[in-house]
Amino acid sequence: MAVSNDVEERVRKALRFECPDRPPIWEMIESAAVYERFAPGVPYPECAAATCEALGIDATYGCYPPAGQRVRGANNVLAGDTVWSTKPVFADLDALRSFRPSRLSEREMEERLLQEHEAQRRLYEPRTMFLPQNGGWGFLPGYDARTFEVISLAIIDDIGALARYWDHRMELGIVKNQIIARYQLAPVVQCCEDVAYKTALMVSPGVLRDHFFPRFKQVIAPLKQAGIKVIWHSDGNILPVLDDAVDCGIDGIDPLERTAGMDIKAIREKYGRKLILVGNFDSQVLTFGNEEQVRMAVRECMRSAGAGGGHFIQSDAGQIMPDVPVANVIAYIDEVRSSDAKGSSR
Repeated sequence: MAVSNDVEERVRKALRFECPDRPPIWEMIESAAVYERFAPGVPYPECAAATCEALGIDATYGCYPPAGQRVRGANNVLAGDTVWSTKPVFADLDALRSFRPSRLSEREMEERLLQEHEAQRRLYEPRTMFLPQNGGWGFLPGYDARTFEVISLAIIDDIGALARYWDHRMELGIVKNQIIARYQLAPVVQCCEDVAYKTALMVSPGVLRDHFFPRFKQVIAPLKQAGIKVIWHSDGNILPVLDDAVDCGIDGIDPLERTAGMDIKAIREKYGRKLILVGNFDSQVLTFGNEEQVRMAVRECMRSAGAGGGHFIQSDAGQIMPDVPVANVIAYIDEVRSSDAKGSSR
C-alpha cells in the first residue's frame, strides 16, 4: 500500500513552493472525543488512522492516545491536559556530571527506527502521509521541571558536563538521520527542539548560537544532503534566533504560535521561499470560537500565508488538543478542504 496520488502530489507541491489544489493539512490529534466521533469503539492507534482518513488529514507525524491512557505508567501525571513526567532525566548536577551514555548499536537503531516507521506508515496510508518528527536530538531533554532546572544550573555552573551530554545526544541524532536519509523514509522530517516560551527564549541567544545551532546543523546535515526537507518545530517566539536557524539550514518552521507573536504574514514577507511555513491556524479560535469564527480564521490563515505553496495548515498549538469541540474540528477541516491554495472558498 502507498499513499494516494492526490495526497502525495499535494504534499510535494507544497514542499516545492508550487501551487497545490489547496494547502495540505498536516495535523496531529490528541482528543478522545474526536476519536469517538469518527471511530467509535475502535482502540488506539487504529482509531487515530480512521479519524485522519474520515476527516481528510493529508499528513501527520503521528497521533497521541487520549491523555487518560498516557498516564497509566508510574512515571507520568496528567495536569491541564498535558502529560508530565515525574521521573527526571537528571535529579541534580552530580547526576549530569556522572552521566555515562549507553547506546544501541547502529544496526539496532536502524532496525528499531525502520520497524517503527513502517508500522506508522502502514497505519495511516493510503489517505494520510506519515511524516516523522524524530529528526531532532534533544537539546533540552525531558518533559519535567526538575530536568530543566538542572540544565539551567549546568549552563551557569558546569557547561562542560552539559556539553558532553549534548555531544552524546548529537551523535545519536546524526546516526538516526543518516538512517532516515539512507532509506529516504520521507520527503520532509520535523525536528522537535523547543527553545522558547511565548514571550522569550528558554535560554539566551548566545547559548543557542554557541551550543544549539552548531550541533543542530550537524544533526540535520544527513537529511539536507539527501534532499530531505527539514522543518524545525519549536513552540513559542523564536523570532530572535530565526535568522540563525535559517543560516543553520532549516527549510521551514512549525507551529508558528500566534499568541507568542509569530506573525505568518510578516515571516512570509521577510523570508519568502526560504521557509516552508507549517501552522499558524488560531488554536484559541479553534478551542473557544464558534464554527463560523473557525471558518473565518482558516481563511485568514491561508490568506496571510500567501499563494504559491510553501504552507501546510495546522493548529498553532501543534495538534488538535483534547478541549477542542468536535464541531469546530469538523468546521476547520471542511473549510480547508473546500478552499483553494489562495485561501478563497470554492
